[in-house]
Amino acid sequence: MKKIFKKIGTHDGKFHADEVVATAILKELFNVEIIRIRDEKLLKDLDIVYDVGGGELDHHGINKTYRESGTPYAACGLIWKKFGLEVLRFMNPSLNSDEVEGVFNYIDKNFIEGIDALDNGIWIDRTEIPLMHISSIIENFNPAWNSDKDENKAFNEAVEIAAIVLRNMIENRFAVLDAKSHVEKAYKNRSVPEILVLNIHCPYADTLRELDERGEVLYVVYPRKDSYAMQSVRDENGDDKKKLPKAWAGLRDKELAEVTGVSDAVFCHTGRFIAVAGSYEGIMKLARLAVLES
Repeated sequence: MKKIFKKIGTHDGKFHADEVVATAILKELFNVEIIRIRDEKLLKDLDIVYDVGGGELDHHGINKTYRESGTPYAACGLIWKKFGLEVLRFMNPSLNSDEVEGVFNYIDKNFIEGIDALDNGIWIDRTEIPLMHISSIIENFNPAWNSDKDENKAFNEAVEIAAIVLRNMIENRFAVLDAKSHVEKAYKNRSVPEILVLNIHCPYADTLRELDERGEVLYVVYPRKDSYAMQSVRDENGDDKKKLPKAWAGLRDKELAEVTGVSDAVFCHTGRFIAVAGSYEGIMKLARLAVLES
């Protein structure tokens, strides 16, 4: 498919993640000429106008549109709502309608909604430990008060970064769908109910959560470049269902081998969520020992 050309417009002046990510979304679908201006006479002649002008893609009026979660849409969310499904079909025509809708909802919930919330004055990012996020990162692309950098150049640089983040997130979600058959096969072929053995390291968490209704699987085993790893399965709250044995924590090589009896044991993380062995036989022995640990 070929991208259609569109003249798109948003406001000039200080920019935020809202209109920057909205622009990145549109660029995935269209070849665009971006015009940053507030003159309504000029804006009305453009193909798509957002975050300015008072139209359907401007969220600054009193009558906002809200998600079912209660979060109001900003321009970013309105653009994603209007064009997101089309973007996903353009990027991956092989997806069926359920898959497209699933990726669409995932991106909205895990990426777009937070941008919209912050742009609408909902302070979701106040934590004891400051955390950089897409909105704060893009904020820093604005030229400083004492800078002579061109504002439109800075905006376009921010859009390039936002486009990379957006594309990576979508591609990673596509990867989850591609991995589904591998996880389903591994789940069906378990010899130990508590251990899922993958023949390739691929995204498994979401598919496993769907399949494992009884919550049997505690550890996932998978190959690495030159070794094998096992990782604890986390519940929907992000907590390990069963950590690796306390006696293994932080041990490496000979020390871990002595404690476990696995001669090629390599490493166990201090957080007790991942361990490594040199061979498949070694990692399976570690996994079985972890299952039996009370």
